[in-house]
Amino acid sequence: MNLKYIHLTNGNYLGFISNNSLFSRDGIYLGWIDGNTVWDKNGQYRGQISEINDVFYILKHKFSVNPIPRVPRAQPVAPTAPVPISNRTPIIVPLPLMDGYDNTST
Repeated sequence: MNLKYIHLTNGNYLGFISNNSLFSRDGIYLGWIDGNTVWDKNGQYRGQISEINDVFYILKHKFSVNPIPRVPRAQPVAPTAPVPISNRTPIIVPLPLMDGYDNTST
């Protein structure tokens, strides 16, 4: 299983990407990936996958207009959640970037 682990900029482990689907650390479906674009399970834009210092984040431009929502996709069968990996050291992203997911939006 080819996984990509995703963290928040505060360092917390958010979850993982498997087969172009995003899952929480507990294996709950959060959305899907189209290229590098992340859409939540309701079809709302969440941002772009960004790699900073070998760690993956979902970041979006704070002041840009989000793309038009997409039609939600059928929820895939959740894979077995991997053993959660460690949290990372928080990072500071340059303005106007921000987390696409945060504690109030997951």
